[in-house]
Amino acid sequence: MGQPTQLAASDIAQALLELTGNALMTGDYEAFKSAFTVPQIMATMAGPIHMETVEDMERAFREMCQHFKAIGLTEMIRTCVAAEYKSPALVESTHVAELLRNGKRLHEPYPVFSTLQKIDGVWKVTGSEYALDPLNGQALALKKADASHRRNED
Repeated sequence: MGQPTQLAASDIAQALLELTGNALMTGDYEAFKSAFTVPQIMATMAGPIHMETVEDMERAFREMCQHFKAIGLTEMIRTCVAAEYKSPALVESTHVAELLRNGKRLHEPYPVFSTLQKIDGVWKVTGSEYALDPLNGQALALKKADASHRRNED
């Protein structure tokens, strides 16, 4: 018998982009959460974001959804431009994200580098680096995932 067919690395990346993009546009945290692992480190030009718990991730998700609503986002186009297997269970990918309001760009498209890993048979994002200016609203929302933003509940 032949080897099982391996999905194209770009198809894996694009499927995760569609899942997470739809989740962000509809506010579906459960779908969004299913595509990520914690702990993980994300980064923007402001530096690393240490996301240690699902609560950290949910905080960033809610902040991003609020930011997108505030800027009037009506469409998010994210396209995988490169993806490569590093091992049978590890893919590195780059996509370009474009945020639109009624067909008009809200700012210049930006690249994102991601590490994708197959865990228990499911592909997940295990880390991302966003080429976002530190003062960009989405970068500020992502920064809310950092463990240092947890509220004390003493």
